[in-house]
Amino acid sequence: MNYVLSMRTYSSNTLSTIQKSAKLIRNEFLKYFEKDLGHTFIRSSPVISWNDHSVAFVNAGMNQFKGVFLDYYDPPVTKVANSQKCIRISGKHNDLDLVGNDSCHHTFFEMLGNWSFGDYFKENACRYAWNLLTLHYGINEELLYVTYFGGDENLKLPPDLECRDIWLSIGVRKDKILPFGLKDNFWEMGISGPCGPCTEIHIDHTKNLKNRSMQINKGYIDLTELWNIVFIQYERLPNGTIVPLPKHHVDTGMGFERLVALLQGKQSNYDTDLFQPLFKSIQKYTNAPEYKGTFGDNNNEVDYGYRVLADHSRMITVALADGVIPAVNNKLRKILRKSFDVGERIFKKYGVLVELSYAVAESLGDVYPELQNNLQKVQKIIQSEEKLYKQIQLSSSKQWMQLVEKDPKLKSVTRSSGPGLVSGYKYLQHTSAFLDTLPVDVAFKLYDAHGLSVKTIRELAKVQFLHFDEAALQKKLENLRNRSRVGLEDSATTALKKSLKVLEKNSLPRTDDSFIYKYVLNENNYEFPEVESKILALIINGNVILNKANVNTKSDLFEAINNEMGNGDVTMDKVGIILDKTLFHTLKDGQVSDKGVIRMKNCNFNVLYVQKIDGYVIHYGWLSLTHLKEFVAELENGNHCIVSIESEHRTGAMRHHTAAHLLNACIQQIIEIVSADYFIIRSNSLQCHYNSYTEKPNTMQLRKIEKLINNIIRDNVPVTIKELNAWELLADNSIALTPGQIYPYKGIRVVEINSDNLKSKEACYGTHVSRTGELEYFCLTNYSNSPLYFTLEAVVGPLATSAKLVGENIQLQVSHLEDKLKSEKITYEMCQSINNEIKELVNKSSKISVPFLVKGECLLKLSNLKQRVQKQIKITEHCLAQHLVSSNQGNYSPKNSFKRLAIS
Repeated sequence: MNYVLSMRTYSSNTLSTIQKSAKLIRNEFLKYFEKDLGHTFIRSSPVISWNDHSVAFVNAGMNQFKGVFLDYYDPPVTKVANSQKCIRISGKHNDLDLVGNDSCHHTFFEMLGNWSFGDYFKENACRYAWNLLTLHYGINEELLYVTYFGGDENLKLPPDLECRDIWLSIGVRKDKILPFGLKDNFWEMGISGPCGPCTEIHIDHTKNLKNRSMQINKGYIDLTELWNIVFIQYERLPNGTIVPLPKHHVDTGMGFERLVALLQGKQSNYDTDLFQPLFKSIQKYTNAPEYKGTFGDNNNEVDYGYRVLADHSRMITVALADGVIPAVNNKLRKILRKSFDVGERIFKKYGVLVELSYAVAESLGDVYPELQNNLQKVQKIIQSEEKLYKQIQLSSSKQWMQLVEKDPKLKSVTRSSGPGLVSGYKYLQHTSAFLDTLPVDVAFKLYDAHGLSVKTIRELAKVQFLHFDEAALQKKLENLRNRSRVGLEDSATTALKKSLKVLEKNSLPRTDDSFIYKYVLNENNYEFPEVESKILALIINGNVILNKANVNTKSDLFEAINNEMGNGDVTMDKVGIILDKTLFHTLKDGQVSDKGVIRMKNCNFNVLYVQKIDGYVIHYGWLSLTHLKEFVAELENGNHCIVSIESEHRTGAMRHHTAAHLLNACIQQIIEIVSADYFIIRSNSLQCHYNSYTEKPNTMQLRKIEKLINNIIRDNVPVTIKELNAWELLADNSIALTPGQIYPYKGIRVVEINSDNLKSKEACYGTHVSRTGELEYFCLTNYSNSPLYFTLEAVVGPLATSAKLVGENIQLQVSHLEDKLKSEKITYEMCQSINNEIKELVNKSSKISVPFLVKGECLLKLSNLKQRVQKQIKITEHCLAQHLVSSNQGNYSPKNSFKRLAIS
């Protein structure tokens, strides 16, 4: 069998004996459920989770269906089958350190699965799986074992005897049907949520017909789980109790690589046709010795390098093709740099990952077409990251050699950790002085932040004479729940979240902020209806004081406030107000929060900005103690208030946010490889920051952007908004999503602007105008760039129109100066005047808002004019001096001389 990789053909004796290719095995699985059993194929979701902040990457087939399991929305179909791309490099399922050292762990793998959403349940699920394995794939049923949930007395969950009896009715021998507890046979989505018993099919890889029932789930590498079938029939409540669900679902998963190895008769996943073409590509590109497949004590470093590069190239290519950005996702960048290090250190070659991306796209592109469609983008990003890595490594190598000269013991440390080795060693020295044991938190930071391997940490600890508890580090890594997606909160936000628990404890509802989007266009002005609301609580110095919920009298409320603010009457303190309803837009998708007023009968509270935490919207402003007491006095008479926002502030933000969508669509259309990093949308400007791995926009492209956007504004194109759930969002691959953003499972707002020359379709929670004509005019006001980034700033509306007029005025003045210099005769006084005018125009351009392109063009012309004037003055002065000396006229004044002679 031949395999074509990037227009190259390889043959392999190992592959020639394979009866079923991996592609055929995958297709047969999908066809079995689609054609024979009436399931609908749902394409794999991207490996980045857009709706779940609890995982760094999609790590199981069920991730994209969590919204259904959580009952947020109904599925469009009730029976589904698919092959899901999965990545496991962090959190509970972290296989990173095992990759390359054994035959079956991978950072990237495929999960084959079938689902029933309220359709069939236990009996059909078990029969479907058993028939596929034994009848269709021809696996000897004597090699298979099944497990089921044996119950749990503490949770008062009975054993799943229904499942046991189903297996008996199918024909599985009683001694091969085994009960296990919560750890092995009860699946849970998280601390709370849908859950249920599961049944697993295990296989004996030794093909020994001896009964090995007693060895199931005991860690034998030749007796492994093949298929897991989950029956989602319960829900775990936040208090820990488990109750039945009204709807029952089936969720199954089978590791594709493991299945392929089994059906192709291979002891190692790496010996299958999923990996062998990658090995051939590595060998041809690097001229390395042939892969021998050694493991354990016999393992050689070259074989290890083969496996690492083959595995990591699949993960990296898939992640980049799905839109994961190294600058945003540090874990992906860590894998990239580890791969660069292996390629250079073991194979003495850079560029291996780019070469392997061809083979990955060839191997997986038929079922995941985004790999082929985005291959050029993938390769450009890899090349850019490798260039950056080499620059950092060069600097790091010099620093490391200097450290080795000072401390020769460091020669024993394996230089395999790339740029983080120097910084990690310095951090270790700083934090572990005078200690005899390496603290687990320090070891974790060496691993996570500095990117050091466990092996390198062990070697550094030995050099520093520190005891290193590897088991403690592994336990911490095992308990790690994705930090890269959730992000780190500042201490103030964390403390405030704890304070807000008092609201939950008192059963106060979350703030209803649906009024944000309830505005209307009346002729040429937007109207934002006021909202009647109730004040639920005050926040002073980060602490929550409930309104009439935890105080009995007015004096108690005053005392609580005094305790928080002190007794001063002059100092202004930041005060937060939590309402039950609001129309204030919080900081979302880069858009600045609203400003406005909370009005009571005899008192107003000016809101300067708002913040949303755990569903509660906090309206912040500044009050002195006296004014706060007046405010509280009114609260004693009732907590009703009227909420209104500054319409001009909101309208400006709406214009600029709509313009940001147009700008982003233009950039994506014009620049080859680029991704939005973040947006800052103010009421009077917008700023867009981009990661760029190839070209940066040039002047011609910037002009094209301005022209295209202004054409769309002139055409007055509608701005439409619709709401989708997570299932619908993933089904539409034309929707642009922001890397690092977490979207809810339902109510996802999608903003769409369609014109003949540009289409913008983005998920966004900002506010927008209804038609592009309301933007009036668009102009770029600034542009800056660095090797990996560039930033664009712009304005629209009256500000842009004003900037345009100012720019046109400056252009006229520059043109007028050019005309002056074209005059047949020009005096000294005229040259001085032109110099002064040039200075004034340069100064004016730097102080007022002028279109960026106009400013650049005018400043260049002014610079040229200045050089021409000064050059002409010098030449003429020299000529006059020579003339006067030769005429014996002695000293002369250039000013008087210019009155007599003209400059041509």
